[in-house]
Amino acid sequence: MQTEVLRIIEGGLMNDKRKILTYSTKLADRLEREGDTALSKCIRQKLEDGVPQNAAVADAMRMIPLDQDSRLQIVEVIPSDSERHRVVLTPEVKGQMAYFIDMVNHGAELELAGVNIKKTLLLHGYPGCGKTSIAHYISEQTGLPLVVARLDGIVSSLLGSTAKNIRKIFDYANSVPCILFLDEFDAIAKARNDQHELGELKRVINSLLQNIDAMPADKVLIAATNHEEMLDDAIWRRFVQTVEVGLPGEAEIMEMIDIFSDPFTSELTDDINKKRAFAKGAKGISPSDLKTAFDRAKVKCVLNKQTMIPIEPLLRGVYEIKTKEKSEEGYVRFLSEYGMPQLTINKETGIALRKIKSYLSVKTKEDEV
Repeated sequence: MQTEVLRIIEGGLMNDKRKILTYSTKLADRLEREGDTALSKCIRQKLEDGVPQNAAVADAMRMIPLDQDSRLQIVEVIPSDSERHRVVLTPEVKGQMAYFIDMVNHGAELELAGVNIKKTLLLHGYPGCGKTSIAHYISEQTGLPLVVARLDGIVSSLLGSTAKNIRKIFDYANSVPCILFLDEFDAIAKARNDQHELGELKRVINSLLQNIDAMPADKVLIAATNHEEMLDDAIWRRFVQTVEVGLPGEAEIMEMIDIFSDPFTSELTDDINKKRAFAKGAKGISPSDLKTAFDRAKVKCVLNKQTMIPIEPLLRGVYEIKTKEKSEEGYVRFLSEYGMPQLTINKETGIALRKIKSYLSVKTKEDEV
């Protein structure tokens, strides 16, 4: 029994879920043989509650590859969960995602028809616009666990072993039903003619290309990058579908307002004019930044024992994200432009009404233009 307990502790310290599961099961078996059925049953119940029931996920969790030197896991397995992510996509991106999801879900039919097309998707675009959330969304819509490999960490700390780890990642993804998600893809797929890169990294890129080529047609690969200009030309040719994920428009922001307000309500929720004005003011910022503005406003609500999010902290958050050179006058003008009356500005900000009127009466160069 001491051996099993020690191995479970080792697994916990090393974040080795496979070792924890293996030796916890052995411990339960030993306790049952020795007559302690109550504790054995308790351990099995904990394992059952903590381990995903999907057979593909369970297999994936037991087979997670480790780095040979550090003995740390080089991927993370995330079970699909339809309640985890609510994504808001532009109509164009939504259509492209529906096409890719259909291709994955009907892979067997395509194969029977002799269409052995690769299920490879490259997401690129502005940071914080939902590329990672889209990968989770595809996982949820296909029922496949998401195997996340963050390549930036592998490259920066283990350059000498990178090619070997890349091979382990692909071998693992090819052995279990899953979606392999390569995040921060530019960290390893940089152009081979980049004079600043080491020869070792260039050899790694060649290894990456070979592994992508060797993936069976029934496997799914998604990669994401914020720096598509850095990718090697040969990388682009390996992806059947490439999708640019851009900043949301006003319609998407209006939809996000309800999602990001949850579980609170907000002044924007039931007032379409305020919601439209806010969406106009928030245009040009990423969903990630918009969510941050809502989260900060929620904190203020909790501290003030409120259940409704006022519009002022939301507009303040948007203003601070969008504006580099901030000023009291600029903030007042921003609040006024996006739907806040002068008396409300006075009440919400504490700025004197006379000063507010003065700020709003002054024409700027932008106004004159």
